Amino acid sequence: MTEKCPMTPNAIEILLHCHVCPLPHPRRDAPAVANEIQSFLANGLIEDEPGSPGGYRTTERGRLHVQQLCCMPWPKQAWIGADGKVLELDA
Repeated sequence: MTEKCPMTPNAIEILLHCHVCPLPHPRRDAPAVANEIQSFLANGLIEDEPGSPGGYRTTERGRLHVQQLCCMPWPKQAWIGADGKVLELDA
């Protein structure tokens, strides 16, 4: 069973757009983008960008989440034995 991730790649892209660009998202009328924007607003990750109708910026909470994403280490490949122990790791 696959665990559901809290953010999709689309959601990450939208959050990053709000973090780096005061202009409205270029796909803001697409339902998936509009839904994510509403979710980010409801959860306090973004707020209206003053002077840019339809534009958003990250709140302190949103900026901290972007920082978490940027600081996440690269994944490492591991081989797991039948007993559940790590056999070998790639560098």
